[in-house]
Amino acid sequence: MQEKLCFYYSAMKGGKTTRIFQKIHDLEENDQQVLLIKPAQDTKGEAQIINRLKQTRTVDILLFPTAKILSEENIDKIYDCDHIIVDEAQFLTPEQIDELWKINKKANVPITCFGLLTNFRGELFPGAKRLIELSDEKIELETNSLCTCGAPAKFNARKVDGVFTMKGDEIEIDGASSNVEYVPLCGACFYKKVYRKGKK
Repeated sequence: MQEKLCFYYSAMKGGKTTRIFQKIHDLEENDQQVLLIKPAQDTKGEAQIINRLKQTRTVDILLFPTAKILSEENIDKIYDCDHIIVDEAQFLTPEQIDELWKINKKANVPITCFGLLTNFRGELFPGAKRLIELSDEKIELETNSLCTCGAPAKFNARKVDGVFTMKGDEIEIDGASSNVEYVPLCGACFYKKVYRKGKK
C-alpha cells in the first residue's frame, strides 16, 4: 500500500501543535518510530515544539531554509523512521516540500505536515502552496480558532503595536518581538479590519 503525504491546516491558535502531540502519542503507542521536523524560522521554542498547554518535545531535525532534508546528516534518521511529522510546514521552501514528496513516494514513508495556509496578508505561503499541489490529502482541521466576532477563523492577521497591518516581512514570529501579535479572523472581519484599510 502506498503511504500518503498529508497536509493538515488551520488558522493560528487552531490547536495544530496539540494535535501533533496526540499524533505522536498514538504512533508511539503502536511502537512506531517518529521523526519530528521543524523549520528553524519558527524560533518559538528553539529546537523544541511547544503547545499552548506548555507540552514540549525536542525535534529530530531543525531545518534551515538553505538545508536539504535528504542530507548525509539526516539520511539514516529518515530511513530508520516509520512516520515523519512536520510542524509549521508553511515555512519550508518549495524545494524542501519536493524532498518530502520524494521521500514519501520513493521510500513509502508516511508524512504528516501541519501548518498555516496563508500569511498575514492573506496570501499562500510558498511552502503551503507546494503542499497543496503535491499532498495526497489536504485536511482543514475542525479548528477551535475563532474570530473576535465568534465566527470560525480563516485568516491570520498581524498587529504591530496594537494596529492591524499588511506591511512587513512575511515571517515575523509572535513572541520574538514584543510589539508583534497575531489575531485569527474570519473573512468578513479580515476584509473590514485589515484588507480594506491596508489597501488605502
